[in-house]
Amino acid sequence: MTMMKKHDGNPPLAVQPKEEEAPLLAAEKIGKRFGPGCAACQTPPSNGNVCPQCGTSWGCCDISFKLYPGEILGIVGESGSGKSTLMRCLNFDEKPTCGTLILSADGDDDCVDLLSASAQKQRYIRNHLMGVVYQNPHLGLKMSISSSGNIAEKLLAADCYHVGTIRSRAAKLLERMEIPPSRMDEPPKRFSGGMQQRVQIAKALANRPPILLLDEVTTGLDLSVQAKVLDLIREIQHDMRVAMIVVSHDLGVIRMLSDRTLVLRQGRIVEQGLTDQILEDPQHPYTQLLVHSLL
Repeated sequence: MTMMKKHDGNPPLAVQPKEEEAPLLAAEKIGKRFGPGCAACQTPPSNGNVCPQCGTSWGCCDISFKLYPGEILGIVGESGSGKSTLMRCLNFDEKPTCGTLILSADGDDDCVDLLSASAQKQRYIRNHLMGVVYQNPHLGLKMSISSSGNIAEKLLAADCYHVGTIRSRAAKLLERMEIPPSRMDEPPKRFSGGMQQRVQIAKALANRPPILLLDEVTTGLDLSVQAKVLDLIREIQHDMRVAMIVVSHDLGVIRMLSDRTLVLRQGRIVEQGLTDQILEDPQHPYTQLLVHSLL
């Protein structure tokens, strides 16, 4: 499988997972049920995402995918398709009803199912091996403490306690995000929405995680600010080789960033493949509708 990412004005960035290459993250049949359920919906329904007997809904149904090192995986779908529910499950904000999630980082062959792991293990994964950027910066940042303090919080959770190291790391990250050093000790509540998102990205990258989760990071931003944030994400992936999962309802964002794409509808994957192939030759009627709406 060969995935090619084209950068305007820059050499293309190729991500080439080999047949024998182990995925960094492997999700198998992830499902999340909202409601008490009944005997008929102890497993996801075969059609739709609502139990016809008790009305219980499934935010995700049998979601399976693999994420390879250095790859950007896009997840697209309309509002209510299950994108954000899946992201919350991956980041342990929600506990899935069923499924497995295997993470293989730092050459660790002793892989375990993270969804059934202890709270301590999940906390370690979240603090050391994953970073998350939420659609709403208020979920990812403490607005009343300094931007450098937000980054320090992430580093402390990842067992970095040297004050000089923390300050230096925060300054370098914020400078990379185009936050002036003179403002690193200002709280994010004084910043614009685009600057708040960039502080979130800096915080997510503080512990140098191999995986970054991005949930609708450009929603609500002005077009010029969106472009700046997307360029920043591309630079980070190119320079740091961080594997990313990018969730968006905007196919333009998915086109710009992702190597492969999953299309979700009613909590299910209806189509998946190389992003260019999906956008140029969509097979599922729902994907065709999304692509035509973009055009």
